[in-house]
Amino acid sequence: MPPFFRYPRFLLKMDLSHTARLLYALLLDRSALSQKNGWQDSGGRTYIVYPIAEIAEILDKGTTTIKAALNELDAAGLLVRERRGFSTPNRLYVKVPPVVQISDHMTAGKPTLTEPENRPTDSRKSDLMTVGKPTPNQINI
Repeated sequence: MPPFFRYPRFLLKMDLSHTARLLYALLLDRSALSQKNGWQDSGGRTYIVYPIAEIAEILDKGTTTIKAALNELDAAGLLVRERRGFSTPNRLYVKVPPVVQISDHMTAGKPTLTEPENRPTDSRKSDLMTVGKPTPNQINI
């Protein structure tokens, strides 16, 4: 498989520009690399050092557009920028919002699957036949 970015689903519901959403996915990917390399501050938080010019080149955007997207992510509470001083790169802290239960339109109104010990049994049918086949692309299974 070619290299890819993970795109969090909560971004679909947020009022952000497409550039800000793509930038968040890029920064989230980079923060995983920083975590592997042990880039943590004294509080144990993982940070990123990512020059704006490099981000602009990767996303094929101008530096002004990237700065606006960074401000958008900062205002949405998904990013914290820490200034380090003159001629020292800023640290970027990517924030992940708490897990929120998102209702899935595919499972709305359908009965939930029962636990194996509470299911009625039938010796002629397998468990899959008793419960039924899941619908395609279900994210909860």
